[in-house]
Amino acid sequence: MRVSIGIDLGSSRVKLLALDEAGESVGVTMASYSTESRRAGYAEQNPDRWWDALRLAMSELLARPALRGADVEALGLTGQMHGAVFLDDKGVAVRPALMWSDGRAEAEVAEIDRRIPRDELVACTGNRSNVSFTAPKIMWVARNEPEVMAATRWIVQPKDALRAHLTGEVAGDVSDASATLLFDLRARTWSDDICRRLEIDRGRLAPLSESEALAGGLRDDAARALGLPAGIAVAIGGADAPAAALGLGLAREEDAAGTVLISLGTGGQVLAPMAEPKVDPDGRLHALCHVVPGQWCVMAAILSAAASVDWVVRLLRPGDPNGARELLAAAAKVPAGSDGLLFLPYLRGERTPHFDPSARGALIGLRIGHGPAEITRAVIEGVAYALAEGLDLMRGLGLEPKSGVVAGGGVNRLSQQIVADVLNMPMVLGATEHASARGAALLGAVAAGIAPSTVKSTWPLPVDTRVMEPDPANARLYAERSATYRELYGRLPKL
Repeated sequence: MRVSIGIDLGSSRVKLLALDEAGESVGVTMASYSTESRRAGYAEQNPDRWWDALRLAMSELLARPALRGADVEALGLTGQMHGAVFLDDKGVAVRPALMWSDGRAEAEVAEIDRRIPRDELVACTGNRSNVSFTAPKIMWVARNEPEVMAATRWIVQPKDALRAHLTGEVAGDVSDASATLLFDLRARTWSDDICRRLEIDRGRLAPLSESEALAGGLRDDAARALGLPAGIAVAIGGADAPAAALGLGLAREEDAAGTVLISLGTGGQVLAPMAEPKVDPDGRLHALCHVVPGQWCVMAAILSAAASVDWVVRLLRPGDPNGARELLAAAAKVPAGSDGLLFLPYLRGERTPHFDPSARGALIGLRIGHGPAEITRAVIEGVAYALAEGLDLMRGLGLEPKSGVVAGGGVNRLSQQIVADVLNMPMVLGATEHASARGAALLGAVAAGIAPSTVKSTWPLPVDTRVMEPDPANARLYAERSATYRELYGRLPKL
């Protein structure tokens, strides 16, 4: 049995998914690592912990009965976007990695806006300046830690730092690069002009390839540490959101046929593949390169999707291992609209459409009769309202979404139905919450020759028959409530 293993370096854990030559999953494992916050707004991870977690997860994966005797021939990588990992000339991290959720570089965001008019920046990169992106993080380190920058040879994304450990080669891919604010979206390469204007050394940015390209072979020491054959193919890999779209069959715009990916992870995304880049002039949407060669994506991103549900569970049922299940069961019995309660999911600021790191969450309309069930349902509805706001912006670019594939760790029957009702279109359930890892495994299979290409694979799509149709009455109610939701951002004071 020929096997490709997808490695998904997420925000809090690494996930491994093994696929056989028929595209069937033969094993999934995970291992966690922590995020450190030395000061308010900081979010850092130690790259050494990524390697430790990968070794643990790989050991558990290879011990699975289904993989005994299998020929592991490829590795593919994906991971969290917008990071900044600073490596020396030996590929060793010279400081903790700055994560996508790190918010320290607000002054640098303002500096970018002064140096490059927004319309020029968006026209080139497809994105507006934001504290989550890589460019302001690099500028912050250059300004505040010059000794770190002096010791830095390469600045890469998290999954690229891990792959350098695997192959000994430093490289990057166009999908992750397009989420840094240093990239020419249409040319699919680094922008010399943007780098010059931001005083970022273009020579420190990794050379780029398409995501399905071969990065190299697994080097001997890494192979021994992981229990894998030396020399097996390692794909360049790609950013987690586009990789998830590939993993769920959204490879090309013509094949998607009006289907969008609704991802409910820690954050949330609405993503659609495109045959050519389409850019929101105000930069309220992200325009990215797809992991599929010659394709792009447009994406709306919110910062607290499943994170909002996790928050309300911790708030209402602290320490209760059954808390989430019981709260969701109670919320499912509450009628649509949560008895007038509205939730703004801005617990960590917000991206689409506000791009406001100082935005704050809120529960609006609380009354004495509201309890845990109404609050829990309102939180899920608030996340769906936020996703619908991004979807409407995508319609403004000419996209005509007709259905969605909903996936991610925050998906359950209640959230699937609420998203279908609020977005007013059918929602197919992705049959795997590990869509990004599956996309990475496919990229590895292409690099190794197990699969012909990302767009010609005959592998089955990981979706099941559980389609949630929108309830017409609920959809009408949610349309009214969504209008009220959208007014609240500008009306509430910032404290």
